[in-house]
Amino acid sequence: MSHPLLPSNQTPLEAALAHVMRPSVDPDVIKTLWDADRCPVRLLPWLAWAMAVDGWELAESEAVQRSLIKNSLAMHRKKGTPWAVRQIIRSLGFGEVVIVEGRLIRRRDGSTTRNGDYVHGAANAWAQYIVKLSRPVTKDQAEMLRSAIERYAPGRSELVALDYTEAALRHNGVARRDGQFTRGTVTK
Repeated sequence: MSHPLLPSNQTPLEAALAHVMRPSVDPDVIKTLWDADRCPVRLLPWLAWAMAVDGWELAESEAVQRSLIKNSLAMHRKKGTPWAVRQIIRSLGFGEVVIVEGRLIRRRDGSTTRNGDYVHGAANAWAQYIVKLSRPVTKDQAEMLRSAIERYAPGRSELVALDYTEAALRHNGVARRDGQFTRGTVTK
């Protein structure tokens, strides 16, 4: 704004205050604040806060942050469903997942593989689930991912483990044995 919107009978004090308190934000920027694609990067955390975005601490890039903001409304609409759990993991850039729900073995006819995914005799196993990731995660990422998943999972359900044994670490010098990674499963 090049000139204040004060009337012609302004006092010198009003003119000085208008000059000192002039908005420092360009009006064109204000038009973009509610648009996840056009919002300035420095204001993205505020837009995420306004949209109640969960998992913001796991967003490692600007593209992931913008994706989380764009998906926020749909995520809140479908909170408490397996779709929401899968979507938060996808939005955070951890790829596709398999969710093993209802860990209680119901039949003993050989149709269930005893690989640790299912249990026998646990009364609450019907509400437990395992998330099988397609890429490895560090212990820190797993803790933050667990809290993001639990915000979108059904309230009656219990996340037992984040499993990435199918995407085991390769011995190629990228990951080191420094305690950041586990051998494929992060449990409580």
